[in-house]
Amino acid sequence: MKKLIGSVIGLVVLAFIIGGTANSALAQKASEMDAIRAANEAFYAALSARDIGAFMKAWSFKTEIRNIGPRNKVVDVGWDATKRGIERTFDAFSELKVTAEQTYIRINGSTAWVSCVEKAQRKTKSGETQSGANFGTSIFEKQGGKWLMVYHHASAISQ
Repeated sequence: MKKLIGSVIGLVVLAFIIGGTANSALAQKASEMDAIRAANEAFYAALSARDIGAFMKAWSFKTEIRNIGPRNKVVDVGWDATKRGIERTFDAFSELKVTAEQTYIRINGSTAWVSCVEKAQRKTKSGETQSGANFGTSIFEKQGGKWLMVYHHASAISQ
């Protein structure tokens, strides 16, 4: 009887440990998802504010970063090309608002990817208003404890 009670207590303790570890892992995963979501939202907030400094803070300084905007004719490779490309976008529009909808986030170790539908409203320097939607994909790497973008691709959705 004592042996049975000891076994039951052991199983209960083990269940609490395993359950606690699982809950801890789920909480950590949720925390990472929140961090990636925040990094992605910071990217779109900087884009919408037309703030080059904030925009570039979202990016890794690695030389292999890539950006393909919906107006790009070529891939922006590296930090300088990415910065020049977004400066051209900011120069083309006096107002720009881009939001991410239908966001999907996936994490695999120190890499995460986000896919979404980008909704954009723009005003050209001549005052013409435009709107459109893009399929957006971003890849983030965790570097120094922070999720930073290493790749972004936005393709216009035909209207």
